[in-house]
Amino acid sequence: MSKLVYFGTVDGEGALTLTNYKAFRVDLNDFKGKEVRITVERKSKRSNPQNSYFHGVIIPIVKAHLIDLGWKDAKSTEWVKNYIKYNCLIIETENEDTGEVVKTLGETSSLTKPEFMEFVADVQQWAIEKLGLQIPDPGQALEMEF
Repeated sequence: MSKLVYFGTVDGEGALTLTNYKAFRVDLNDFKGKEVRITVERKSKRSNPQNSYFHGVIIPIVKAHLIDLGWKDAKSTEWVKNYIKYNCLIIETENEDTGEVVKTLGETSSLTKPEFMEFVADVQQWAIEKLGLQIPDPGQALEMEF
């Protein structure tokens, strides 16, 4: 393992509390006897407008299209969200000892503003290529028939 990324909060006294301290301690063992660099930066999560755009525009458009294509499970918003993530937000983690790669679904809530913009672009490209579906840019006028 060459890099650890963990999240936490710094309280009013300046003390750091990690979100998952136990996992951090386990992962830190890989660095025993090594010099390390520690970087602390403010995490800039996706904005409320980005969140609203994803849940209010992208998911409903994809959901309606998938239902039209006969996907009965698409009636569940959570299923549609996972379907989008399965196609556009897979995280690959490699075991450095064995080379085994594990794929998991990423979480949109953990994306920073720039990462979320990249994710949206990926979703738009995927929707055009695989679904034949145009997803408008944020702020672009949209007409839908229901």
